[in-house]
Amino acid sequence: MIESESKPARRYELDWLRVLVIINLVPLHATWLMTYVPGFSYIPQKGLGVTVIKYYISFVAYWHMPLLFFVAGATTFISLSYRSAGEYVLERAKRLVVPLIFFVLVLWPLVLYFFPGSSDSRSFSDYLFRFWPKCLKAPHICHYVGRPAQPGWGHLWFVSYLLVISLVTLPLLINCKKLLRSGLSDKSVNLVTKSGGIFLPGALFVVVMVTLTPIWPLFYQHNLYQDWAYFFYHLVAFILGFVFCFDDRFRQSVDRYLRLSLPLAIVSSVIVLVMRYSMPVFSTPSYHPRYFLYATIFGFQTWFWILALLGLAGRFLSKSNRFLAYFSRASYPFYILHLTLMVPIGHYVVQWRLGLLGESVLLCMLSFVATIAVYELVRRTKVTRFVFGMKA
Repeated sequence: MIESESKPARRYELDWLRVLVIINLVPLHATWLMTYVPGFSYIPQKGLGVTVIKYYISFVAYWHMPLLFFVAGATTFISLSYRSAGEYVLERAKRLVVPLIFFVLVLWPLVLYFFPGSSDSRSFSDYLFRFWPKCLKAPHICHYVGRPAQPGWGHLWFVSYLLVISLVTLPLLINCKKLLRSGLSDKSVNLVTKSGGIFLPGALFVVVMVTLTPIWPLFYQHNLYQDWAYFFYHLVAFILGFVFCFDDRFRQSVDRYLRLSLPLAIVSSVIVLVMRYSMPVFSTPSYHPRYFLYATIFGFQTWFWILALLGLAGRFLSKSNRFLAYFSRASYPFYILHLTLMVPIGHYVVQWRLGLLGESVLLCMLSFVATIAVYELVRRTKVTRFVFGMKA
């Protein structure tokens, strides 16, 4: 049991990173729907525009969710600084379990209803009396075209994974914190923070890539029990976020090596993208030296981007403002709602045949505005704040 302490100072750079990653999910998911979900959009699936979109999706996908788990690990360290283990578990239940159940029972069937191939006719009565009861009876069977069946948590797979990771790592994190406080790990901190050692933890992502992705490829499915590579990839990010929040020497080292981590992140991303789209013999998961090379660059690339974005945020985003104050509170409901509203909106937007640019811009704008509008309703009552995991 950890003794409660005074609440530490707010790390605004972490808030900024979380908010910006979640806002970026709007264009990311809009373009993903248009290019990767069969039958969602009428735009031609060839050409320069679609190629640019696919490169953008792949580039962001390599680091944005690990960064979100890293931030979650850092905020877990802060939370355990003034909460007991029991209080932390209760807080996780309120913030993660309740919204997840609400989403699976209420919101996911609505999202699924507007996916192509889910229903031939769309009406309120058809949804209420046929489709919704079907999803409630077998939520794991309800899935959209092109993806395997999985639990009905949709894009809230992040919440389910974070819940499991938060609970299974809790004993480790408590013991890790005691070890760090004891001073026994001072040499380890010095090793990581001096002479470029800040880049060494990237090897942990490489190990996951090399050993697990040939069996469980990344990005294929998010059902947890058949997704161990993606699970451990984010578990590594979560634990690193926890550890890196302990000692200020880590933050100083991240800032000191920013001029190196940012170029390394850019160059490694270019290599990974070229390998994926131009040399698939390297990027196809297998226990082969060619893939080991790709996995090594991929794993370090994720860590380079986490370091670079941490460094940039620490240098330029260490203060709050009205925008951050608003979206720090709104970010979690925003995350839950954005795709929930985007899919029904997109079902009608694509029928206007506006082309790639017009469709993507309009879908992003309408989804963003609708998400903010619904959030404004959600935050006004205790019940809705509770089911969306908001703090009182």
